[in-house]
Amino acid sequence: MEQKKAWIYCRVAHNGPDSAELLAAQRNRLETYAKEHGFEVVGTSSDIASGLKFDHRPGLLEFHNEAVDGDVDILLICDLSRLGRDLDRNLQYWYLLRDLDVSVHTANSGEVDLSVAAMLRKIIEQ
Repeated sequence: MEQKKAWIYCRVAHNGPDSAELLAAQRNRLETYAKEHGFEVVGTSSDIASGLKFDHRPGLLEFHNEAVDGDVDILLICDLSRLGRDLDRNLQYWYLLRDLDVSVHTANSGEVDLSVAAMLRKIIEQ
């Protein structure tokens, strides 16, 4: 069985005195998750940027380019808010990732089910 290729993406919203420490903590947590699940980490990127916008995030763009090239199977993030905080934009991006055959895993919850049925179930449960 071929080892899954994972990309670690970390984000903090504001550039403050502890930003580098927070990004390092996210990265360490995700490296541990990847090791525990037998994933090969093929890249890591990070951004210091708002989660409300997807533009002006070079770390996310770096991951995206690798995903489009087919070089990544899994996006690893600490939790869904690290990808973004705008539900509509997150959904659009999740659909794009699904079309690229990239799954999303969070250190908090494991693999995220990106199917419409799963999303509707979660909305109804809330």
